[in-house]
Parts: sequence; structure tokens; C-alpha cells
Amino acid sequence: MKNKLLKLKENISKQIKKFDGFVNEYKNSAVSTQIPNMAYMNWGIQLADEGKIDAALEKFYTASLMPNQHPSVYTNIGIALMKQQDFEGAIKNFRKAVKLDKSNSKAYSMWAAALSEIGDLKGAINIYNTAEKYDPRDPEIYLNWGVSLAKAGRKTEAEEKFKKSAALNPLNPVTPFLWGLILFEQEKYDEAINKFNHCLVYTENKYDTLYYLALSYLKKSDYQSASVCAKQAMEIDDTKVDPYIILADCYMNTGKKDQCLESFESAERNAQTNARFYANWGMALQKYGNIDDAREKLYRAMMIEPNQEQVLFNLGVNFMLARENTQAEEFFTKVIALNPQNSQALYNIATLAYNRMDFDFALKNYLDAFDADKKNYSIYFNIANCYYRKKDYEQAKVYFKKCIEYCPKFIQAYLNYANMLLDLGENSEAKRKARAAFLLDKESSYTNFAYGVVLLKIAEFDEAKEKFENVLKIDPSNDMGYLGLCEVSLNLKDYEKCFENLAMVSKDGRESKEFDELETRTFSHIINLEENGENVSQSVLNHALEYCNKFLESYNNDKVLAFRNILLEKYKFEANNKWE
Repeated sequence: MKNKLLKLKENISKQIKKFDGFVNEYKNSAVSTQIPNMAYMNWGIQLADEGKIDAALEKFYTASLMPNQHPSVYTNIGIALMKQQDFEGAIKNFRKAVKLDKSNSKAYSMWAAALSEIGDLKGAINIYNTAEKYDPRDPEIYLNWGVSLAKAGRKTEAEEKFKKSAALNPLNPVTPFLWGLILFEQEKYDEAINKFNHCLVYTENKYDTLYYLALSYLKKSDYQSASVCAKQAMEIDDTKVDPYIILADCYMNTGKKDQCLESFESAERNAQTNARFYANWGMALQKYGNIDDAREKLYRAMMIEPNQEQVLFNLGVNFMLARENTQAEEFFTKVIALNPQNSQALYNIATLAYNRMDFDFALKNYLDAFDADKKNYSIYFNIANCYYRKKDYEQAKVYFKKCIEYCPKFIQAYLNYANMLLDLGENSEAKRKARAAFLLDKESSYTNFAYGVVLLKIAEFDEAKEKFENVLKIDPSNDMGYLGLCEVSLNLKDYEKCFENLAMVSKDGRESKEFDELETRTFSHIINLEENGENVSQSVLNHALEYCNKFLESYNNDKVLAFRNILLEKYKFEANNKWE
């Protein structure tokens, strides 16, 4: 059997050589041939299908030199030239085809496609209309027309053409696939999934369809379906990295850390990795708090693509998380050099500047970030804060109002606005803004505390006390609630109650800045009572000393030790006093 096949192969080769020889002889003698030019054209088509475009063109050109020229020869030359990106040459041959056959709808259709490739959409549409006139039942015309419109960004019109093409030939898998891509780009994921599933029934190349199905499900947060499709794509071709990335993303979004990282490791072993792969791996590690390993992956991505915007941006985020702010800003600046409209990079540069109190530079970048992304109205909040810190209160008011107008549930905007109004002495308006924040989330310990602070500052102590008590009802371990009650007691000169609440503050609270300031003011107030003409009860003094001693048993605090010594000296406790 093997010998027979070899012999058959030899015979075929001989016939092909004879065929070529005959054509060369024909060219030289210019005598009529009995071998039709269609034979060379079909040979060329077979070579083109195999991806041998140069060899195919040779056969097509040979066919074009023969008598009885057929328009399909020039159509196929044009299609081959399009594959080589020679659109001008292709157009010349499509024109020759329609010159031989004015009703050649395929030549018109491909001519139009070539025109759209060189940016002449208007000319392309005119030619598509001519093709449609000659054969309104040809689905290929509408398919190519849809592609041209899609490339020009006219997606709604493209959908209409794909719809016509699908109606004329519902078994062609290319049409629903391209239609699905258009729907995907428009974030119409349910409709896209419908088209990709239709394509899946008829296509032989199922990998691309499964990949986009997985991606569509991922965009819908249907992680189960996305995982299934990604795994099916991997079964077809496990050397392509994109399904691994989708699978890792699904695991990450469903809280499966180990499976997520294993997907990346498996991809590195089996698939052809790229910059996007290492960037995604780095982002996943970053999310899990593994900053050092994340940085290593992101640097690997940068080595593959040194000017990849996403990679540089995430390296900036990495350094920002590590509080290495100088390096972070360097990477965000590189991102802006590549894309001045990257609003998040501008935002991060502004935030870094704000944190180092460079409010002018922060303001400039927040304004630039807003210009790049006018949908992000929360940037108004940051702009307002910059003006507030610069003491440009009128501009700060403008932007706080804008932020609240566009983001009416932005609690922190109300609270920061309220604090600024307190600085300006506009207490009634400050209270209204703080109350608005409180009403947005009355069950939050934070909003209760923040509202309580505003009430405390405007000396509405009973209401403030109520809010701080609410904090402790919601979260009994919340030290800020106790500190707030201490402030109320201090203002009401109820020193014993103040010390009771101080005693309830946890170890972490005692080490906080807020506690240290409150503690200092409390002792200072008691020590200076006599100078202010107020009597100090022995009970209060005893509580003060008791508190000092208890605190010093657990913590070495120079300020508390100093206060204790002042109390002992100033109020002349006897040597046998039990607290000395």
C-alpha cells in the first residue's frame, strides 16, 4: 500500500511538471491551449488556502495571461494581494474583474472592502451599494459591509449588515462571531453570548469562540460559566495563555486564592506567556498582599514590553502600596508620558502630592484627571480638599457643592464640607451637612462618631453624647466612642466620668494620637483648675492619680509620668497617701 501511494505521488508530481512546462511553452509560442485558465486559477486558490500566497499569485498571474480571461482570475488576484496588505494593487484587479463582468458582485464587495482598509469608507459604501444592486441575496456582501462599518466605528449599522448576512446564510459561523464581537465591544454581553453560542454550533475553529464566550461571562460576573468555557478552550489548545488568565480571574473573584495562583503557575509551565500574563499575575499577587513577588512579575512584564501602559501603571501602584512614593510617582509619570489621558495615573500622582502637602501640584493633577475622565465626579471631592487646605474657601465650597450634586450619597464629602464650615464659623450650615451624612447611614459607627464630633465642636453636648453612645451600641469595642464621651465629660467638667471612659479605652486606643491629645488636655485641665479659680475635689484628684498609676503599670509614658509628679507636687499629697 505504501509503495502504491509513493508511486501515485510521483505520477502527480510528473503531471504537475508537465503542466508547468506546457504553460511556459504556451507563453513562448502564443498558440491556443487546450488546458483552461480555470485550472491554474483553481490551483492558485488551493495554494492560497494553504497560506502560500506568493505561489498562488504566480498561478493566478499565469491564468491571467491565457486567452478567454475569466473575471474570477482578477478577483482572486485582488484577494491574494489584500492578504499581503497591497490594497491599491488589489483595487486595480477588482476593477479589471468588474470591467469583464459588470455584475460581478463578489468583485465589487471585495473592492469596497479594500477601499475601507485604506480609509475611504465613503467610496466603500458606494461600491457596496453597487454590489447589493447586482446581487441583493449574496450574504458575503453584507458580511464584508458589516466588517467595514465596524472598523469605522459605526457599530449599529454594522449590526444591521451582519443581521442581513445571517438571515441569508444562517449556517455561516463567521457572521455570528463577528456580530458577537461588535456586541461585546458595546458591553451587550447577553446578546454577544447568544451570538457566540450560535457560532459554536457551526464553526470548526471553536477555540476563539469559547475564549470570547468565557470573556463575556467574566464581564457578567458569571464566574462558573466563564470557568467552564475557559477550561474547554484550554482543552482545545493549552499553549494559549488567555484562558488561563480568565480562569485565574474567576478564582480570584470567588475567593479561591490557591486555585488562582495555581492557574498562573500552570500557564507558565504550559502556555506561551506574554507581558499581559505577567502583569495579571502581578496584580493578583498584589491583591493578596504579596508586594515583593508582585513586583517581580510586573518587572518581568516590563522586560517583555518596556512601554506597556498597564504594566507601568501597576508598578506605580506596587510602589505606592509599599509607601515608596518617589518610585511610585516615577512610574505614574511614565504612564502619563505614554498616555496623557490616563486619569487614574493623574489621580495617583495628585494623591501622592496631596499626602506630602504639595497642594498646588496635587490640584493641577486632580484637575487634569477630571478633564481626562469627566464621569469621575468624586474627583470634585479631592479638588475641594486641595482648595480647603490652600485656604481658598470659596473655591472649596464650589467643588464640595459640585461633588454633592453629582454624588449625593458621598458621605465623606458632606463631613469634610461640614468641618470647613466649622472653621469658617458657619455652625448651623456645618451641622446640616454633618446631619445629611449621618442620615445616609444611621447604623454606621463612623457616621455617628463624625456627626458627634461636629455637635461637640458647636457645644451641643447632649446630642453629641447621644451619638457617641450610639457608636458604642453599634460597636462596643470602638475606642473612638469612649474618646468622644471623654470629650463631652471634659467639656461638662465631669472629670470622674471622663476618667471612667478613659479607663475603657483599649491598649491600641491608648497608643493612638487622638488618645494622647485627649489625655494631655484632660490632665492639663485638672492641673490648671485652681489657677482658673475652680475648686478641685479630692475625689477628682484621687481619680487622676489612680488613672496615672494604672496607666503607668502597663505603659511607659513620659507625659503621664510628668502629670503624676505635678499632681503630687501641686496638691501636696502626704507621703503616706496610698497613691504615692
